[in-house]
Formats: sequence, C-alpha cells, structure tokens
Amino acid sequence: MKILNSLQELVFPVRCLGCGSLGLSICSNCRKFWHPRIIRSNSHGPERFPIFSAVYYSPIAGKILLAAKENSIEIADELMKSALLFSLQGCRKIIQSDYLVPIPSRKKVARLRGRQFISVLTHHVGAIENMATREILSHTRVVQDQSKLDAHQRAENLAGALICLRNLGGKAILVDDLVTTGSTLIEAARAMRAKGIDVVAAVTACVAEPLR
Repeated sequence: MKILNSLQELVFPVRCLGCGSLGLSICSNCRKFWHPRIIRSNSHGPERFPIFSAVYYSPIAGKILLAAKENSIEIADELMKSALLFSLQGCRKIIQSDYLVPIPSRKKVARLRGRQFISVLTHHVGAIENMATREILSHTRVVQDQSKLDAHQRAENLAGALICLRNLGGKAILVDDLVTTGSTLIEAARAMRAKGIDVVAAVTACVAEPLR
C-alpha cells in the first residue's frame, strides 16, 4: 500500500487546494484562512434564528468550497465536512433539535455535479452526531445566479422559491455550505414554518464577513 501511495504521489503530486503549491493538501499559509472556530450570526427578518458557522469566507475558503462542490475533490470534501461538523457541535451545545434539513441544489445542478452536495455532507455529519437527515425541501422554480445580487435582490430572487414537502413537526436545523446574506436560509425557514416545522437554527461551513 505504501508503495502504491508513493507511486501515486509521483504521478499525481499533492498540491495545496488554496495556492497550488506542492507538498500538502492545504499548506500552513493557507491553513490560516481555514481555521475552524464558532462564528455566530443571526438571520434577518421578523422570525430570527441563530446561524452557526466555522470558517470566515475568503479566496482560500472559496477555492476549497468550489473544489468540493464542483469537482468532488475528496480532500476538499473532508475539509468541508470537518468545518460543518464543528459548526453543528457548537450549535448543539446550546440548542436542542430533532433532525437536520439540508438546503437542496436544483435538480439540474445536482445532475451535473453527480450528487446533492449539501445532502451528502449533512448525512455525514448527522451520522457522527447521531442525528437524522431529512431531505424535505424542494425548488419550485428556477432562480437567478445570486453571486452578483445584493441582499435585497437575493431576498426577492428567492421569495417563494422553496417548498417543504412534508410536515415532520419537531425542531429542525438547516444546513448549507455558505451563508452570505441569509436569504436562502430565510426562504427555507419560511417554507418549513408554513408546514408547521420549528426551525431553531442553521449551520454552515463558511460565513461571509460581515453577514451581508
């Protein structure tokens, strides 16, 4: 096995996900930008709920996130899972809940990626924490790319875009990879609360600083 690993390193040398330098999956310089800690923010609007994140978004974090989400790079996946688990464990120290609900990608996007990215991560961290994952959210329509929209435009873009398929009752925690303005999480909470589900918190791997 060691010989095979050595040969693999010769043919496919390890490069840092952040800067591309040879040697480590994430070098010491880039690791400074991927240092999990509990970061707490709050959603906007009349029905506020806390959001727990682990890593401040940065160009380095963005590369790791994209490497996991778009390219399914295993090392990036593991970094995302560890950050998400850190957030969830921090959340559960002070908030009781019954199950996790991942934010879904649109079906077309998921087909292109070959998986429902957030659902895969959520099942992983849920299993570690002995929590059920319930995939009960679905998109009702196509939405615009949000990367160039401000907070108000994002809220309008997402209004009514999600539906909750089942009323499971109980207390739920939403799960996503990144929170920027909170619009996606707010829309998901609206859809679930319309079905009578109590959304008590959300957890994400990364958070934009400050939460816009």
